[in-house]
Order: sequence, then C-alpha cells, then structure tokens
Amino acid sequence: MAVTDAELFRKEAEDCLHLAEKAISALDKEEWQRLAAEWLKLAQEAESRGGRWFRT
Repeated sequence: MAVTDAELFRKEAEDCLHLAEKAISALDKEEWQRLAAEWLKLAQEAESRGGRWFRT
C-alpha cells in the first residue's frame, strides 16, 4: 500500500513535535511547534486533494 503525501506530512509534523519536546530553549521549542503546524496544514491540503499534494 502506497503512503500518501498527507501521511508523510503528518509524520514530519510528528517528528517536529518530538524535537520540540527535546528543545532546550523556548525559542527552539516554539519554532519546532510552528513547523509542525505548517506540516499539518500541508497534510490537510493534501487530504483535500485526495491524499496527494500534486495531482498526476
């Protein structure tokens, strides 16, 4: 079964949140959380396109 772009984007968001938990500085933590939110937005966009970011 092929992995969709949406699933890949959600995995990236999960990785960012994991790094945010490990961040020492508050600024780093905020930036990782911001990046996670951006990945989640991309995942939602991909889902609205049928799971893929680019239509082929």
